[in-house]
Amino acid sequence: LAAVHAHAAGEGGDSAQVKVDGATVGRLGDPVAVNPDEYKFSEAETRLWLADHLQNIHEPTRLKYDFVRSGTYEEGFTDVVLVDIKTLNGDGSKNADMQFFTGERTQPFSPDTVREIRGNPVLGVYMRGDVYDMSRLTEGSWRYFQRRIKLALAEAAIVEPVEIDYGGRKVKARRIMITPYVKDPHSAQFQQFTRKRYEFTLSEDVPGTLYEIRSIVPGASEADAPLLEERLTLSQVGAVGSAGASP
Repeated sequence: LAAVHAHAAGEGGDSAQVKVDGATVGRLGDPVAVNPDEYKFSEAETRLWLADHLQNIHEPTRLKYDFVRSGTYEEGFTDVVLVDIKTLNGDGSKNADMQFFTGERTQPFSPDTVREIRGNPVLGVYMRGDVYDMSRLTEGSWRYFQRRIKLALAEAAIVEPVEIDYGGRKVKARRIMITPYVKDPHSAQFQQFTRKRYEFTLSEDVPGTLYEIRSIVPGASEADAPLLEERLTLSQVGAVGSAGASP
């Protein structure tokens, strides 16, 4: 799973420790061991990294996400992400295939990202690509941006109920919002991107739970177009191997 999951420490380890693979964002960095009796995961962390996003998929299913990148900072593009849930395992986990972008933009990932998973693998691969892109844009360290996102999800995320249009009807969802760089002590080094905001929209009524990821870097003023904006939105659900069917 590209996102985090918690499980008991390895054989012979301390059963009171829980190992959090990937240090919260996309399996980047070293696993972190926490005491579950002392560490309380935030609601945002729980919903993004610990929940069973795939529990509402009961047969082989293809999820298609449309991606749009726009803004005034650099040329945008559109692409697609396909997730094929192929095998429903006896323990409730799933095995999947995934194509994250196409051509030279294709994002690599470990086989474990789509094997025996419960979380939606799109989340982790997207966030890994995001911190790498922040590194490219600012000539900073992706690990630094990863840590800021982890901290924001743990301590400063806003989780609010929303309604989304899905399948021709209104369904209940939760939107998780973070602005990890607003109070960053080193923000002067990447001032244009300080106000970057992330929004994750999740709903148990949507196959795979993840409906949309949006990130936006506002322009200099409210009247200005965004510097950068990305949207990754569930657009089709269908049979594995199909082009997809409308939700």
